[in-house]
Amino acid sequence: MIKTAVRLFVENRLIVNLLLFFTTAAILFFTLMPSENLGSSSLYQYDKLGHFSMFFVWTFLFGLYLISVKKYNVSLIAIFIAGTSFGIMIEVAQEVLPYGRNGNMYDALADALGSLTAVILLAIFKRRYPFENSVSVNKEIK
Repeated sequence: MIKTAVRLFVENRLIVNLLLFFTTAAILFFTLMPSENLGSSSLYQYDKLGHFSMFFVWTFLFGLYLISVKKYNVSLIAIFIAGTSFGIMIEVAQEVLPYGRNGNMYDALADALGSLTAVILLAIFKRRYPFENSVSVNKEIK
């Protein structure tokens, strides 16, 4: 089942593009929106888990996007750096923008750990499900 899902994402770039776009928009919305507009919730006690999860998903989708474009010739280190940099840039933006948000080093660390976990999962998928041959063979047949 996992093999089928990964193949679906790798071979259907539009799905990955849309998911990546909406995930990026949601992350930017929730992390840069003035905090008073977000309301109060008991979920805020799980803030670091939220950061971890958001950047896990974003980095995983970004990795799938690059894999679907480059057919597995992609650096996992570059994917990790992109996810971590995105998280750090958001924390810097929170500190600089006048919306009452504050950047937090621990949020950036949770972002980086989410990105690292996504890259580890991508590495496992690349090793376990070598799609580079099947994708190129499918395109040659069509």
